[in-house]
Formats: sequence, C-alpha cells, structure tokens
Amino acid sequence: MSRGLNVKRMSLLFTAMAMVFVCAGLMTVNAVPKDYNVTSNFHGIDTTPLGANVIVTATTTDTSIYQVTFLWKNAAENIVWTDVVQVVGGSAQSTHQPNSGGDWGVQALFQGPDGKTKEQVELVVAIKTTSFFVVPEVPIIGTAGASLAMFAGLAVKMKRKPQN
Repeated sequence: MSRGLNVKRMSLLFTAMAMVFVCAGLMTVNAVPKDYNVTSNFHGIDTTPLGANVIVTATTTDTSIYQVTFLWKNAAENIVWTDVVQVVGGSAQSTHQPNSGGDWGVQALFQGPDGKTKEQVELVVAIKTTSFFVVPEVPIIGTAGASLAMFAGLAVKMKRKPQN
C-alpha cells in the first residue's frame, strides 16, 4: 500500500513541476522586449543636400503594430508632411525631399491597438525620432567651394577694413 502511495506522490510532484515549467515558459514568451527603431538613408552623414530624396524607415518587433504615422518637421518645427503607412514585415517607409535648409526631424508614431493618444494621433504605442541637417547645394562649385569663397570674401573684407 505504501508503494502505491509513493507512486501517487511522485506523479503529483511531476505534474506540479510540469505546471511550473509551463507557467515559467509562458511568462518568458510575454516578457520578450519589443523593439522600435527609426533611421534614414542619411543617418550618420553630416549634411543632407537640399532636394535630396530622404527615406525614413521605421522597424519594430512588436507584431501588434499595424501602421506608422510619419511626421516630417522642418527647422522651425512645423509639420511639413504627414504620412500614414501600413506596417509590412515589421517595417514601414516614408520618402520626401526637404525643401528648406536647417535641422529637420521625422517622428515615427508606432500605432497598435493598446496605445494612447499622442501628437493628435490615436493608439500610439511608441515614438521614435531621426534627424538630419539640410544644406543648400551650389550646383557648380558645391558646398566646399561655396565655403572657400565665403572665407576668401571675409579675408578681402578684413584687408580693406580701415586701420585706426
């Protein structure tokens, strides 16, 4: 009789251990961090030429994100373009040609069913930003040549300055 009781206890112990492992596995699956990123094709480059195609890409590992709203802001922080793009394969893209110089920024508002209202957009789960500096290009001599011409002009002005 005691042997049958030990078998029942062992069976109960194994069942309890299996339940603990199953619960721990479910908690681990739900604890996987969700990743949100935004970058552009001019990421890490000092300057972006005026009128260049800037491609901003938003990526996520959060499978509940169904669309991204891109807010393109110029140097005065005014929204110039707003694009709502469906997420396919964990990413969405928006492309524009900045039409003025200065520091531009693009906010990517990741939208999913459990988000909150932010930036006057519904269901925003996360916000990420990328930025780039737009400079006007001088077509014939380029940016470096324009800079050298400005320094040469400054030198000439300084030499002509009246001496007291």
